[in-house]
Amino acid sequence: MEGETGRGREVVGSPLERIVSGGAAALARAHSMGLGRWLRMEREALAQTVKVTVACALAWWLAAYVLKVDLPVLVPIGVLLTVSATAYSTLVRGGQQILAVVVGVGAATALIWLIGANVVTLAVLVVAGLVLTRLLNLPAQNVQIPITALLVLALGSTYGFARLADVLLGAAIGIAANLLVLPPRFVDKAGKELCGLSAELADLAEDMSKGLRGDWDREMAGDWLDRARALSQRLEDTEQAADQAAESVRLSLRRRRYDRRLRQVAEAATCLDHACHQLRGIARGLVDLVAGVRGLPGARGADLPEPLADELAALSRVFRDFGMLQVGHGRREDLDDLCAALDDGERQQRRLATEFHHTRHTELRSLQGALLDDCARIRHEFDPDTGPHRAAFPRQD
Repeated sequence: MEGETGRGREVVGSPLERIVSGGAAALARAHSMGLGRWLRMEREALAQTVKVTVACALAWWLAAYVLKVDLPVLVPIGVLLTVSATAYSTLVRGGQQILAVVVGVGAATALIWLIGANVVTLAVLVVAGLVLTRLLNLPAQNVQIPITALLVLALGSTYGFARLADVLLGAAIGIAANLLVLPPRFVDKAGKELCGLSAELADLAEDMSKGLRGDWDREMAGDWLDRARALSQRLEDTEQAADQAAESVRLSLRRRRYDRRLRQVAEAATCLDHACHQLRGIARGLVDLVAGVRGLPGARGADLPEPLADELAALSRVFRDFGMLQVGHGRREDLDDLCAALDDGERQQRRLATEFHHTRHTELRSLQGALLDDCARIRHEFDPDTGPHRAAFPRQD
């Protein structure tokens, strides 16, 4: 149905607008889900925040009162620079931080010995540090090499060795915290992201249903299409969340226990991507209809049969229930409601097919057939028994 060659991009607002919209979306999600469910979804993020805070406090205490280093604050900074999203990436980042500091100390010490401490040395250290960062394949935001070199230039070579010791201690604490104490498992986070996107797709389908019951126009249909495009683009990014979930258990001794959940997350992301594309096709068809393109009747054909609005309402329930099934172990009540919504949608499809059967306008009949097909495809994507994404549903014992 969707005839566009490329996917639309969501318009990116200013940083303040993104913060405000993100906060509003979080509050709306917490309100719609209820405080209990929302806290259940956020419990891992809260646990990781507490863990990193405790690790920083421990690092400060060891540096200040046990090892009695001159600048104990550098050790918790090392923890923050090392701790990453997953245990595996924390280990990699810790190695990168240590390598960067070693190279920075060595480069600064050698240059000061050769040409002394002056503006030329400073310029050479910055250039060499940034070039080495790229050559060593360090992340673009990792500027530890030039920073360490400049600090050695300013404070002397003895600082360089002290900084190396502080970074080693901070990296060790950060790695140990992420490997041994509640290592982050982003499987639940990926499920939470899928739940949020599924809820937004449910809102879109519900708005389309309500709009079709009233006096909808080209502007409303265009807004539905824009929202579908934005959600389609965001769903492409959920592949990264699925990859992060797989990486988060890479060093786990009990990795196999997560295999089924990882398959569910990956399959659910694919399912939502397909269904979103089909919902976007419905929105595209409605825009074409009201715009009167390709010989369609335009605003005269905007009075669509009520079963189409009813089917979109049923699909909204399907999207919402599917999203809730991606949180935790899923609830039987959500699965039962999803199946009931699928049955309701099928009934509305039969009514809608009967209504469309009387259409004599050739182009309009072709569009109606495409709308029917997109609705049927969405239901098939979410069918837990015969659909192509059965692995996207949690096992119900």
